[in-house]
Amino acid sequence: MFERTGLRRDPASQKHAVIDTSRNGRGSWHPPIGKYSDAEVWCNPPDRGLGRRPTLESGNPYVDAFLWIKIPGESDGECHRGRGGPADPERSLTAPAAGSWFAQQARELIEFANPPMTED
Repeated sequence: MFERTGLRRDPASQKHAVIDTSRNGRGSWHPPIGKYSDAEVWCNPPDRGLGRRPTLESGNPYVDAFLWIKIPGESDGECHRGRGGPADPERSLTAPAAGSWFAQQARELIEFANPPMTED
C-alpha cells in the first residue's frame, strides 16, 4: 500500500505485527444490515473459517507471524446480538460459556477454512 503512494519504509525501523488468523479464512462476518441493534460481530461469528496456518514465515517484512491466538472452537460466550437472548438468533442456540468448547463453531471453522484443511 505504501509503495503505491510513493512512500518508502525501512522494515528494520518499523513496528512489526503478529496476525491472528484463527477465524479469518472467510474474512469478517457482516450481519444483515439493520437486523440487529448490536450484532456483536466479534462474538462467535457464524460461518467463519480458519485462516492461514500458524507460521513464522509470513513473506512480509512487517509481519513476524501468523498465529491462531484465539483457540479454534473456543466459545466467546452467549451472543444475543441485541435481542436479549438466551439464544443466538444467527445460530438458533445458546452458545456455551466463554472459554468452553463449542463443537458447532469448531466444525464451521474447519469446514470453511481457507486454505482448506487437508488430511496430510
